[in-house]
Amino acid sequence: MEDSQMPAMGRPTYLLIRAFGYCCLVLSLLDNFVLAIPFKFTDAVWELSLYGQLIERIPLLLLAFPLVFMGEYSARMPWERIITRIVAWIAIIAAVLLLLGVPLAIVNTVRVQNIRHSEIIAKVAQQNGPIQEVADRLSKANTDDEIRNILQAINAQANISDRINLQEAKQTLLAEIEKSVLKNQTEADVLKRRATISLWKDGAKWAIAGLFSGLFLVYVWLQSKWTRVGISY
Repeated sequence: MEDSQMPAMGRPTYLLIRAFGYCCLVLSLLDNFVLAIPFKFTDAVWELSLYGQLIERIPLLLLAFPLVFMGEYSARMPWERIITRIVAWIAIIAAVLLLLGVPLAIVNTVRVQNIRHSEIIAKVAQQNGPIQEVADRLSKANTDDEIRNILQAINAQANISDRINLQEAKQTLLAEIEKSVLKNQTEADVLKRRATISLWKDGAKWAIAGLFSGLFLVYVWLQSKWTRVGISY
C-alpha cells in the first residue's frame, strides 16, 4: 500500500492493536469450547447454564472483532487476507448461534423451571409422606386401644398414662400434623416462587444479551465485506 494510505497512528500501533484482537479472539473461542465440554445436548439445565456462561463471557469475543478489523486493509500483513476472511466467517457463525440460542434459552428456562418445581414438590412429598401416613392411621382409629398403639408406634419410649384422654390427644396430634403439612406446603410455594423469579431474571437477561450480541456480530459481518472482495494487501 502507498504511504499516504497508512493509518495516522502508525503501522506498529496497528499491528499491536490487531495482535491484541487476535489474542482476544483465540482466548475467547478456546474458553468457550472448553466450557462446553463434556457436551450434554438435550439436557435443559446444562444447555441453559452453558448459554448463560457463554453470554457472561461474550464481551471479550465482541471486543476481538473490531480490534482485528480495525483499519480495514490498511497496513495488513499478506497472510491476513485469509485470516481476516476466516474471522469474518467466525463472526457470522457466532451470530447465528447466539440468535438461535435466544428462543432456546426461553424454552430451556421453562423446562428448568418445571424441573425445579418437580424437585421441590418431590421434597415436600417426602417430608409430608410419613406424617400424612400417621394422620391417615389416626383418622381411622376409633378406640382408645387403636389410638394408644399408634402413639406408641410413633414413639416406642413414650409412657402413655391411662388418665390421658386419648380422643383429645388424637385431635391435638391431627391438628399439629395439619399445621406441619401446611407449613411445608407454604415453604414449598415460597421456594417455587423464588426459583421462578431467579430463573426468569437470568433467562431474560441472557436472552436479551444474546439477541443484541448476535445482532452486533451480524453488523460486524456486514461491515467486514472488504475481507471477502479479494483486495490484495
